[in-house]
Amino acid sequence: MLTKKLKHLSTLSLSFLGRHFKSLKRGTKAASSALLDFLNNTNVVDDQYKGCGEEAMKRFIESDVLKRELNNSEGFQKAWNKSIECSKQIPGGRKEHTAALSVYVNGDHNLLQRLNKAIETMGGNVSIYENRFHFKSLHFLLMDSMRLLKPKECKNVYVLLSGQNQPQKGSTVRFPSFTSAYSDYEKLKSETDLYEEVVLNLTSCFFVNLKDYVCGQGQDEILLSPAEVFTVEDINSKVVEADDDSQYVEIVLKHSGLKSSHNSPQYIFDLLKPHSGSRSLRSSGQRLPVAPCTLFKTRGDRAFQAVAPQLWNSLPLFLPCYSLH
Repeated sequence: MLTKKLKHLSTLSLSFLGRHFKSLKRGTKAASSALLDFLNNTNVVDDQYKGCGEEAMKRFIESDVLKRELNNSEGFQKAWNKSIECSKQIPGGRKEHTAALSVYVNGDHNLLQRLNKAIETMGGNVSIYENRFHFKSLHFLLMDSMRLLKPKECKNVYVLLSGQNQPQKGSTVRFPSFTSAYSDYEKLKSETDLYEEVVLNLTSCFFVNLKDYVCGQGQDEILLSPAEVFTVEDINSKVVEADDDSQYVEIVLKHSGLKSSHNSPQYIFDLLKPHSGSRSLRSSGQRLPVAPCTLFKTRGDRAFQAVAPQLWNSLPLFLPCYSLH
């Protein structure tokens, strides 16, 4: 009996030492990300700029918005300047698209932390977005880059889940901001000790491999979007190594779709929408947006006609595109 106990203790000690040695060998823990319940978290800036990409390009990039946001953030400016010598350009894109992807790769911890927090919390209403969200240009360029580079096939990637809250099987979830993922499990395992960790094994259909479009990026790094929604398919307990008893939790996520959680007052935009189908705005002499030519048919429409221009002109100049369709 004593011999069996000693063998058991010896096995446990070796297992512990093995895990400790692996942890020391691997060094820094891999980056991790949280998950949000899609239905109960509507503050994320998740606009996909559908139908108004050209207008958003003019508003955020060709105007002074990008320049102003760069000047207001030393970290943003520094990371942006690193991309100047890079000649890579995404198909159908501009140099600013490549620069934005480079910012995500080369930005320091403080910049990325502020970016992630802003995207997670400042999409609740137009006022907060307009006055407090200072990454309008970067958010648009990242999202537009992902649209231009949307893959033809889905891919399995891996992310470490941070925090203690795990999603329930069958729930619908998304990331709170743009998120980096590993392209293969072995790479993730080589960089962190998975003992008692939670690994997201997810199928993404909306991603970009940053290695292909960022100069100096020597290894695969998969960029995921806050607009992609996943369904929790399964939750399993896994063994880290075949000859080891250390375990981790694997959460299997399947692509559910691309969704934005915001809806602005639809009746206003339906009435102000031009019948030509064009979404461009005519400019007044004061350089303010004015109401497009609109055909009013009913008595209620005609009553609204008198106040429509004032309502339109009272809207903020830089509205996210989910407010325009």
